[in-house]
Amino acid sequence: MHSRGRRARSPIVFLAVALCSSSCTLVSSLRGGPALFGGNVAVEALDFEQDPLHKPPEGFEPRGGRWSVADSPTAASGAQVIVESGDAAASLAVKKAEHSQAAAGEVAVRVLLGASGAGIGCEDENQGSGYVVKLEPSAQRIVLYRRAQDSMTPVATASAPIPKGEWVRLGIRCENKRVIGYLDGKPAVSDRASLGAVNLTLYSDPNVAAQFDDLKYWTSK
Repeated sequence: MHSRGRRARSPIVFLAVALCSSSCTLVSSLRGGPALFGGNVAVEALDFEQDPLHKPPEGFEPRGGRWSVADSPTAASGAQVIVESGDAAASLAVKKAEHSQAAAGEVAVRVLLGASGAGIGCEDENQGSGYVVKLEPSAQRIVLYRRAQDSMTPVATASAPIPKGEWVRLGIRCENKRVIGYLDGKPAVSDRASLGAVNLTLYSDPNVAAQFDDLKYWTSK
C-alpha cells in the first residue's frame, strides 16, 4: 500500500522538478539562510516622521529621480513616507551605510503605478555594480537583479502575488561573497557575489510611482 503511494507521487515530483526554474531551487535552499537582523549587530531604524515634507529625507543622498517625504494617511506606520515618482531609474543612498564591508537593510515598499517595480539594493562603490531586490506587482514576483553600469540582469526570482498599492517588507543582505534577498523577513532569493565596499540604497524603476517607509539597517565597516 505504501509503495504504491510512493510510486504514484514520483511522476509528479519529477514533473515539478523539470518545470521548476533555477529560482525555485534557490528559494528551497534558503530555508536555513541567515536572519536579516540576526547576530550581534546594531540596527538603525528610520520612520521619516520627523523629516520635513516635500524634501528628500535627512541622512540620504539622491542619485537620480525625484525623492521627497510626503504625507500619507495609509503609511506603513505613522503618517509620512518617502515617495519616488520620476521618469528615470532612481536611487537614494543611506549616507551612514556608505563604505561598508557588509550591509543589510529592510524597508516597507509599495508600488502604486508603473509596469515594473521598486525595492532595496547595495552598490559596489569600486566597481560601479551591485544588486537590487525589487517587488514587481504586475509580474507577481520579487526579483534579485545584478547591476552592472546601466544594465540589470535577473539572477533569482520568487513568487509574490502582491497587488499594487499593498505594503510589503523587502530586505537585502550584502556580503563579500553572497547577496540574499528577503520577503517579509524570510530569505527568498540569493546569488553568489564578488563585492567590495558597498552602499545601501533604495531603488525605483523608470516611470514607477513607489512609496517607502520604516527602513531598518545595519552595517559592518
